[in-house]
Amino acid sequence: MMRTEILPYQKLASLGFNFGKTKVKKFLQLNLTKNNIILISAAFLLGRASMLNGLMPFGIAAYASTIGLNINRLMTAVFIVLGMLSGGARGQIYVCLSAMLIFNAINMVVKGSKANMNFKYSVIAFISVMIPEMVLVYLQGFLLFDLLKALMHGFIVFSLMFIFRNAVPAIAEGKVKTAYSNEELISMAIITAMAVSGLSNISIAGFEIKNIISIFLILVFSYRCGPGLGAAVGVVIGLIASMSANAPPLVIGSYAFCGLLAGIFRSIGKMGSGLGFVLGNSVLTLYLNGSIDVLIYLKEIVIALVLFMVLPKKVMDLASKIVGADAEKEADKQSYGSRIKELTVEKLNKFSRTFKELSKTFGEIADTKVTAEKQDISSMLDRVADKICKDCSLCLHCWDRNFYDTYQVMFKIVEKLDMKGRIDESDIPDHFLDRCERVVDFVKAINNAYEVFKVNMVWKGRVGESRALVSQQFEGLSNVISNLASEIDMEVHFKAELEDMLLNELKKEGVKASDVIVFENKWGKYEISVFHKGCGGKRQCIKTIERIVSHSVGRKMVKEDKDCCQKLKNNLCTLKLAEEEVFKVTTGVAKLAKYGGMISGDSYTFMNTGKGKYIAAISDGMGSGQRAATQSRATISLLEQFMESGFDKETTVKLINSILVLKSGEDSFTTIDMSVIDLYEGEVEFIKIGAAPTYIKKHERVDTVKSVSLPAGILGDVEIELVHKRIDNGDFIIMLSDGIFDSFNINEGGDKELEDVIFGIKSINPQEIADAILDRAYINCEEKPVDDMMVVVAKLWKAGNV
Repeated sequence: MMRTEILPYQKLASLGFNFGKTKVKKFLQLNLTKNNIILISAAFLLGRASMLNGLMPFGIAAYASTIGLNINRLMTAVFIVLGMLSGGARGQIYVCLSAMLIFNAINMVVKGSKANMNFKYSVIAFISVMIPEMVLVYLQGFLLFDLLKALMHGFIVFSLMFIFRNAVPAIAEGKVKTAYSNEELISMAIITAMAVSGLSNISIAGFEIKNIISIFLILVFSYRCGPGLGAAVGVVIGLIASMSANAPPLVIGSYAFCGLLAGIFRSIGKMGSGLGFVLGNSVLTLYLNGSIDVLIYLKEIVIALVLFMVLPKKVMDLASKIVGADAEKEADKQSYGSRIKELTVEKLNKFSRTFKELSKTFGEIADTKVTAEKQDISSMLDRVADKICKDCSLCLHCWDRNFYDTYQVMFKIVEKLDMKGRIDESDIPDHFLDRCERVVDFVKAINNAYEVFKVNMVWKGRVGESRALVSQQFEGLSNVISNLASEIDMEVHFKAELEDMLLNELKKEGVKASDVIVFENKWGKYEISVFHKGCGGKRQCIKTIERIVSHSVGRKMVKEDKDCCQKLKNNLCTLKLAEEEVFKVTTGVAKLAKYGGMISGDSYTFMNTGKGKYIAAISDGMGSGQRAATQSRATISLLEQFMESGFDKETTVKLINSILVLKSGEDSFTTIDMSVIDLYEGEVEFIKIGAAPTYIKKHERVDTVKSVSLPAGILGDVEIELVHKRIDNGDFIIMLSDGIFDSFNINEGGDKELEDVIFGIKSINPQEIADAILDRAYINCEEKPVDDMMVVVAKLWKAGNV
């Protein structure tokens, strides 16, 4: 016959409870979880624990620490009171119940910042205890001893709150981190020791259950976590034992010393930890009073040691994983990670220094201003003499007997070459003409040699310019690598408390989040990654997570990427959130090719770098048509690639200029007009290389941004001038190409006319403004544009405003 399993809610129904099956089942699922069972059991034991002649502060602190957590607080309070009743409490029950009610009432009224909520809850808990205690003090005659005892009770609860708020949330919410922090680990060890003290006066066959469990816990923590935590747990257990059971103070040192030796001998194994504990107890008892069974009874040590030895390895490993007992391994991993980061930064800095030295070397050997030296001229004259004069019958007469006079004639000829570019027979002195038999060949050879000499000088200059440009490029690469090394070496400040709080808040709202990472970037802005169970592409979770995270951190957080990044293996989505930018940008573009042309030589781009920077840029290629379009498109493409790769503005412009200068024989000039908008601070940086003015249209005026410089690609070293302007909500940034600007400067006062046209446009649509300016420029040039025309308009507005 098949056995039918009776479910918990069916048992309740059979006892007469008038609950629906669904409600009972839901209640049990919500409240009888593994973590809640642990906390309820601990609450019962903490309610039993007492200290200092009857004070019971542990239950009040445990109840107050559950505020804001996904825990049935009523059930927790019930078990605390049951524990106090089983421990023989009388007046302390009144204090506990009153403190719980007052704590809840004050929390409903008082609101505070989430950044210091632990301190706020501790103060409220102190006040909640002091009110009923002062009532008792008053009723008992306001004696000084009772007053001091009440203050002691309040301060103990105040101090315990910091310990409980470190441990209770981590246990209740089932923390998903790989390991607990030291504060959480020690806090949980202290709470465990306090709960164990609630087992006082419970014995079986003459064995004190509290002592056996205390020794067992010290052995477990010493074996898995090392001598440090073993000694800490021993101190706490000994301290609570001495305060609650009137044990001698020496027991504190005894438990701590035994935990220390158990941790030191753990390399031998479980038997080593047990041997260390026994040796520690034996040494201390013999040293103090010659006894062998006074401080910690040997029979209880043996029972605890047997339990410790038979504890399965799987359970031990699970406990280690839960409490993060592999802290040393984690520390080693962190140490390895730190060392890898140091090596990476060191390597990158070496690369940076290498490129810097290469830049310096190329800069030193770069000779951009080539001048003719006497040695070069002498070499040219020697080549001419060797070609013309060596077979002449008068060579000996001219170059041996009259060398000085002949050389003087040669330098006079060179002076004529510098002036005219070539020489004729009339430029040669008469006495040299009368003597020379090969004048015609000589003149021809001199002219040819001088042409070759000039070409060589030009190419030497080109080589010098190329070396200087390569020097600039190496310097740019050095700076980029150095900046990358600085970013890697930068300390990332993770917000551990905020991460735990967000995990709790998300779980309360039903979001199945497995982990949250919060850190503050170098600009002081939060970046948050939420790892949660996927929703199958329905995108229902995004708005919920954005709302919860924004409310919790007190900053408006928005999704950084277009979609969640989902891993198919574990069905987890990664949602990246960043602080919402203060300003938003809407753009409009209007362009027109030169009259008779089909292709415009003007190019533009808009780009949000993702770090609170928005870039708008225009490039006007030299001339018009396909060739100009190719140049401007190449410039814009390079600008986009460099900026997205992390190059700064100055380095980007210099590299683009050097690439344009390193051209073929054809000229390759373009303008660069770039506006870099800070979407958080509301500031704009303008960089103009040979570009037309930019206009900022405000509600009451029009500002002009000008810069006098040559286009990129002409000079090897370009001077960059940055202009900073402040922008407000509703301002427009209007960028123009030369074709638009020149169409308003046909007559005098063209600048003022363009400003008036811009100011007179009433539309708040950037596209309509761009079209209106282009239409007016088209009319000004009588519908026959002499150059390509382009207008780019960017409207800036604050989030939440239209």
